[in-house]
Formats: sequence, structure tokens, C-alpha cells
Amino acid sequence: MSAERTASGAGMMRALEGHAARPLFDDPLAERFLSGWPAVVARHRVLRSVFLRLLERVGPGFYGAVVCRTRAIDEACREALAEGVTQVVILGAGMDTRPYRLAGMGAARVWELDLPAVQRMKKSAVLRVLGRLPEHVRYAPIDLAGQRPGDVAAIDRDRPTLLLCEAVTMYLPRDAVDSVLAYAASLPAGSRFVLTYMPRAVAEDPRNAAWARRLRWRTAFEPAELARVLDGHGLEPLADLGGEDYRAWLSGRDLPVFGGERVAVFRRRSPRT
Repeated sequence: MSAERTASGAGMMRALEGHAARPLFDDPLAERFLSGWPAVVARHRVLRSVFLRLLERVGPGFYGAVVCRTRAIDEACREALAEGVTQVVILGAGMDTRPYRLAGMGAARVWELDLPAVQRMKKSAVLRVLGRLPEHVRYAPIDLAGQRPGDVAAIDRDRPTLLLCEAVTMYLPRDAVDSVLAYAASLPAGSRFVLTYMPRAVAEDPRNAAWARRLRWRTAFEPAELARVLDGHGLEPLADLGGEDYRAWLSGRDLPVFGGERVAVFRRRSPRT
């Protein structure tokens, strides 16, 4: 699956959630950023219903997982901005609308890093919808499989930073993921690192073999393993959320959620003296 299709697919699911009776988050830009057939589907009730039924048949709980993780990461972003973060770095930004819709993002310096083809698609959508590229957002092309975030952009290493890594780590080889973790460790004290990851038990479960092949999962961690690795990088855990944590948000809504992918939030500790 191409990175462009993956980015469009996640954006489409966020757009569809905007039509739910009780949406989990407010994203007025997701649908406007769509083009082509995803835009057509999102704007027509019957097509939305058909698409969601087909998606649930092919990937049970996948839609629920994407929209729940969106809410979890939105909340982590708001908390980090409220704590005084002044810079945001988004790895594999795709069609993420947070830099353009979340309160507080406009006052931060935002870096979006992604593959060149994905960034061309993203900037085209931003220009079409907003009429310009916002001054607080900077775009830097990168291939995370072979490049390190700190080598492709003049990101300020002294600013408290929110580093977002949504739906990225499971698609990269382990050495590339280790580079991302090392980059998170290089950020100043008080910075936040928000990432999604696939637990090893889920990735290696034979019942998920078709998913693993189709989506090309490459790297996985057990929760305790990830916490241990990041502790070695000077990052302390604040939250680690999965399907069991999302039920309170659903409040009776009949929305299956694939419980595999998890959202973890870490904070960069002050150096030990």
C-alpha cells in the first residue's frame, strides 16, 4: 500500500467520523482536505454507509481504532501545548489537520515531515482549502527508512517540543525506529513524545497474519519493552492507551475497535545531576 493511499485513507476515516451522531473529536477540515473518490464518498450518506460496512468486513475494528487514536492524540496535543510546548514536529504527517485546527497550534512552530509525494498532496490540499500555506507550518521532505529527522530540517533543538509519530513505527525497520527514538531523546527536558505502536503479541498473532502482510508491519514492541527502551533514552511514560481505554469514550456507541495499535505518551526528563 502506497504512503499516499495510507495518508488519504486515514484522512477519509477522520472525515467520516464527522458525520457520526456523537463524533469522538471535532475535525472540520478532514473532509475539506479530501479530493477524488474519497471526497465523493464522504459527502454522500449512502456511500458513507456502504463504505463503512465494506471496511468493517475487510478490516474489523480498523475504523474504530483510527478514530479513537485520533481523539487520544488530540488530547495529548492539547495537554502538551498547555504545558508550554512551543514547537511541534510531526513525523509521517500525512493528511493530519492538527496544525490547522487545534487551539494553540497557531502559536507554535510546526514542522511536518513526510515523503515528498505525500507532502505535495498535503500542500495542494492546504492551498485549496485555506488559500495559503500558514506561516507557522514548515514542511520538510524525508524518508524515515533512511534519514534521521534532525538531518533534514533546521528544527530548534532548544525549544520544548511535541514530537508526534502516528501510524509510523510499525511500518519502519527497527533501525529506523531506533533513530526516531534517539531523536526524541535529543529533545530538551519537558518535551513530549506521542507515538502509536503495534504490540509484539498482536503483530505475531497468527490470527492477524493477513493484516500483517497487507499492511506490511515491520516493527513491534510489548508495552513494557517500549517503556524500558524509552526509559533508557531519558523519557518517562505518561500514558499508554489501547482498546480497553476507549470504551468510556464510546458511551454505548456500537463501534468495534481493533485493540492492536496503542497510543503512548512520554515526557523527556531533566538530565540527572
